[in-house]
Amino acid sequence: MARWAAWLVLGLSMSAGHAACTLPMPTHPLPALAHVVRTLEPALPRSIVVGRLELPDDHPHVEDLRYLRERRVIARGAEVEPMAPDVWQAALDEIAGWYGVAAPIAGDPADLARVGADLDTLLARIAPALRPAALVAWTTEDVRRIAFLGLVWNWSAYPRLIVTRPTDEVWDGALRSAAARLATCAYDVTAYVGAVAPVAVDLFLAENRARMYLVGSEPDLPGAWPHEVPVGEEVDVFAFAHPLVAGLDSFSAVFVGDPAPVLTFVRLLPRVRTNLSPVGMGRILQTPRR
Repeated sequence: MARWAAWLVLGLSMSAGHAACTLPMPTHPLPALAHVVRTLEPALPRSIVVGRLELPDDHPHVEDLRYLRERRVIARGAEVEPMAPDVWQAALDEIAGWYGVAAPIAGDPADLARVGADLDTLLARIAPALRPAALVAWTTEDVRRIAFLGLVWNWSAYPRLIVTRPTDEVWDGALRSAAARLATCAYDVTAYVGAVAPVAVDLFLAENRARMYLVGSEPDLPGAWPHEVPVGEEVDVFAFAHPLVAGLDSFSAVFVGDPAPVLTFVRLLPRVRTNLSPVGMGRILQTPRR
């Protein structure tokens, strides 16, 4: 079985820019807003579990509302059909506040062109604040085969590691191109840390004394989170070979305990490839002020 860089949960990060793509034209404020949140925050964990909603079960956008309510973007009892202007502004304010930036002055959410413009402006303000770093490991059998592809996501409402299921597609061996696979319409990914798989696994199994928890996923699974990963089963989870992550495209994980990441990383610097400077590594514990 391929092994990978599970140990690279170091919070290494650097600034991101806005990726070269555009948002789809909105058809309704709710799905447009949910799309932006998913674009900014892949596999974003729920903050609450919501039962009753302000829309009927057969409404075409009821699941978008559920997604937004469970991440506290839309408040309980908010007027969403049609969406009230103050609800739209409050949603933009909430998302912008995750990153410590100011939201745009919202227009009328009944004007779908203005909805699109508001969301474009929101992304343009947030993108420079983001600090993603790609975590990549390749197999020992073939340097062109990615065994693990993750994203350290510190500058967020929910700092975490986002792990993406690798494809069988052959890559060119350049870590920069592997990192670019994680880009979205909200951000580019140019920072990277990588290692051959055995280095990654040896480090994780030997040094990591933290407990691993799954806190979110794409697609979004029902039920309560978090799920604690049993000790010794972390490798299978990272390989998407564990029942907890079967069928998922990506998942979010956090670690609780004492992994001593900085000292471990410094010790292993000669055995990894990275374009992060010492200054970049010094920012690993930074998260937005609330």
